[in-house]
Amino acid sequence: MAVETYLQEYAARAASALGPDLEVSITVREHGITLLAASSSSAAARCDQAEVRADDGPCIDAAAQDALQVVHSVADDHRWEAWRKQAAQEGFTRSLAVPAAAGPAVMTTLNVYSAVPGDWTSSDIGTAQACAGLVASAVRLHLEFAELEDAAAGLYRSMTDAAAVERAVGALMANNDWSRDEAHRVLRSASRRQGVSERDVAESFLRALALGARGDITDERDQ
Repeated sequence: MAVETYLQEYAARAASALGPDLEVSITVREHGITLLAASSSSAAARCDQAEVRADDGPCIDAAAQDALQVVHSVADDHRWEAWRKQAAQEGFTRSLAVPAAAGPAVMTTLNVYSAVPGDWTSSDIGTAQACAGLVASAVRLHLEFAELEDAAAGLYRSMTDAAAVERAVGALMANNDWSRDEAHRVLRSASRRQGVSERDVAESFLRALALGARGDITDERDQ
C-alpha cells in the first residue's frame, strides 16, 4: 500500500478509534516546510490549511518545538488567530496537536479535532500519542525505502541543483497559486532559516509530495 493511501486511511481509522465526535488530520514537516498529508474530513483539512498558510498554529508549533499542543477551548485560546477562526467556523471546540519524529529532520503531527466541549483527559492524550507514533513509523519506513530504492530522494539527487529547485518552484506555483518570484522567495527564506541549501529545501518539498502530502507549504516570511 502506498504511504499516501495508508495515511489517508489511517486518519479515518484514528478518528473512529479516538472517539465518535473526533476528526483527525496528519501533517509532515521537514526543513521548516509543513504540508497536509491526510485528513478524515474536509473540515479538519481546512483548519490545517489555514494554519499552514498563516505559518502559525498548533500543528506547526508542535512539530517545530517537538511539544504537545493542547487546546481545551478553541474560543478561549488566542495563540493562533487564523487557525482559531477557521476551527471555530468549522464548529470545533477543542483540539490536540501531537508530534512524533519520523527522522532526524522530519516531524509528523497528528491533529485531533472535536466539536463536543470538554477537557482532554490523560487517556485521550495517551491514545493520540500512540496513534502519532504509528504515523511517524509509517513515514520513516517510506523514507528509508525511498533512499534504498532511489524512488524519491535518489531520483531528485540525480538532477542538477537548478533542476531540483525549478521543479520545486513549479510545484509550489501550481499548488499554491503563487508567482515564480513568491515561490523562489519562500525557498530562499526556508533555506536561510534552516541553514541548508535551497537544493536541500527543494528535495524536502518534493519528497513530501511523494508522500502524498498536499501542496500547502509553510510560508516562513522574513521578520
